[in-house]
Amino acid sequence: MTPIADHFLTSSILTLAMPIGLLVLVGLYWALLLRRRSAGTRTGKVE
Repeated sequence: MTPIADHFLTSSILTLAMPIGLLVLVGLYWALLLRRRSAGTRTGKVE
């Protein structure tokens, strides 16, 4: 019975952790993108 409980716990943690991790990665990407764009607008650089 223990392997079933371990497997269930692992899958439930992954089910929770993977979307949160993806959300963090997307948030970091947008933060870096916006920081890079705001720095370009301050210096007058056009991309």
